[in-house]
Amino acid sequence: MNTYFASALVVGALALTGASAAQAQIAEGSQASPVPTNYIAAGAAMLPDYAGSDDYRVIPFGAARFELGGVEFRTQGPGLAANLYETGPWEFGAYVRWSGGRDDVEDEIVDRMRDVDSSLIAGGYARLTVAEGVLTERDRFGLGVDLGVDALGNFDGLAWSASADYGVMVSRGVFAALSLSASGFSDDYADTLFSVDAVDAAATGLSLYTAEGGVRDVGLTAIVDVSVSRNWSVTGVAGYSRLLGDYADSPIVTERGSEDQVFLGLALGRRF
Repeated sequence: MNTYFASALVVGALALTGASAAQAQIAEGSQASPVPTNYIAAGAAMLPDYAGSDDYRVIPFGAARFELGGVEFRTQGPGLAANLYETGPWEFGAYVRWSGGRDDVEDEIVDRMRDVDSSLIAGGYARLTVAEGVLTERDRFGLGVDLGVDALGNFDGLAWSASADYGVMVSRGVFAALSLSASGFSDDYADTLFSVDAVDAAATGLSLYTAEGGVRDVGLTAIVDVSVSRNWSVTGVAGYSRLLGDYADSPIVTERGSEDQVFLGLALGRRF
């Protein structure tokens, strides 16, 4: 797996589980019987081969949400998050998430660079429901932030992301959402994934480059979840993000890839 693989799966999985949970919670008040909120989905996604690549691959991906011992768990891409505490509009929890390195990529030049080991990011998150009934009687606006570190020690420093999300029940069986997000990483992460040292430059012909950390990208994700029955739904996800700063200026992006990154996903889900 590569780094963008992990990031895009987080977006996709959060979109699927978020669509299911939010749709059920918003709709619950307007239906005679409770809507199931446990959820499992499977589908396919198209995404860049690595962070900054202009080559794309199609992969399987999925999502799930379930409760165990009174704790809500949900997938976060190739990882798992647990809702540990709620008070009023606030939700706090912990997560672990697999973050891919870089090896065996399609670009034959970038593939000559030294392999980068995958990481396991572990940390905590906070979510705030800012308002409900903003534009309609069945919508919700929220903010979120994640903070984590690499538990395997392949890079030092923090990994973080922040988002602003708006979700609305368009009709009885159609839920839609928009999420504006940004993510950032430490200097060590940027140097590990986006720098080109003398060894890599000699192997690839790419320009020497030293990347520093900061905001890696900003993005916008759109989700549409359409119920085909009380328990089954089809979810489509479309996301765009743009690499910024030293990440966008890296030769693996400017000489071999693109700062514009696209994610598309489609999945069939079942609530239970």
